[in-house]
Amino acid sequence: MSACPPMTFAEISEEKYQALLATAQAQGLALVGIQGDTTYQGLDFTWNYDAPTQCLTIHCTGKPIFVPCGMIESRIRALIA
Repeated sequence: MSACPPMTFAEISEEKYQALLATAQAQGLALVGIQGDTTYQGLDFTWNYDAPTQCLTIHCTGKPIFVPCGMIESRIRALIA
């Protein structure tokens, strides 16, 4: 398994973060709270939300070699947009 570079998103209000959690959970991701780790479809992720700075960091810490980081990043960016 290999990792991708962490992604940091600015200007994520607490309301937007809660909406992102709800969307992710509806798609089968076990995201609860402001930080943690989860596995989804063979991909390992960690995340951390810092409410005072409104920054969200998501890191794919493990993925199969045949899954490109660019694909993972584009799907996460689409979810957040």
